Amino acid sequence: MNPTNQGKTLWEMLCERLRGQGNGSGIRFYNPLDWRVRGAVEVPYANGPEAANYDFSVEEIREYMRRLGGQDYPFTDYVLRGVSTKSFAAEDNLTLRVRVVPNQAGSRDALLLRLVDEFAFAQDFLEVVKDPSGIFEVTDDQSGAKETFTRLNGLRESYEAAVMVIKATTPDGKAAPGQTAPAKLEYWDYGRESESGGHPAREFLFVEINSDTGWFQIWRGREYFA
Repeated sequence: MNPTNQGKTLWEMLCERLRGQGNGSGIRFYNPLDWRVRGAVEVPYANGPEAANYDFSVEEIREYMRRLGGQDYPFTDYVLRGVSTKSFAAEDNLTLRVRVVPNQAGSRDALLLRLVDEFAFAQDFLEVVKDPSGIFEVTDDQSGAKETFTRLNGLRESYEAAVMVIKATTPDGKAAPGQTAPAKLEYWDYGRESESGGHPAREFLFVEINSDTGWFQIWRGREYFA
């Protein structure tokens, strides 16, 4: 952690960054793929056929900052809007996220996530993600089959994150002045062993709740192949 930030919460640090707006030149943020908002993005077919018939662009970028063991760690979600090349109808649009997280090897890991559900605050659902078992079950609406996810790294507590939501970027890849907003989130991460193309694969699931509105989102996906 930067010594000047000692004693400050992640939320306070984020609000200070937004208040200054980079002195008018934009705000630096963790942008590992060097993508720009509204820039076109190709999602390779290696990630599966689901995205094959869409043209994607970056709708917004979300920088998450977490504090773990007294250190601050960022990761970034690139929110992609896919327009169907078959119908071009708004109801056929597809929203995905590419989540990029630094790893211990000094490189980074990337996941391709899709939104599988979202809904207003529900106390019974909150109790599910807070259950000490660390288990989250997904039931297929048609077949009734259940898939079991467990918390990553044996954790039970949630993560708290201060999120900078970036609606526009400058040509040099900063958050454009006046085009950012803060969000305070809590989330739980899960994983399970599955198969992809007949090969073993790790599947991930993330449950997020907006700490101010209570809105839940569930994101699910696998490794992203660039």
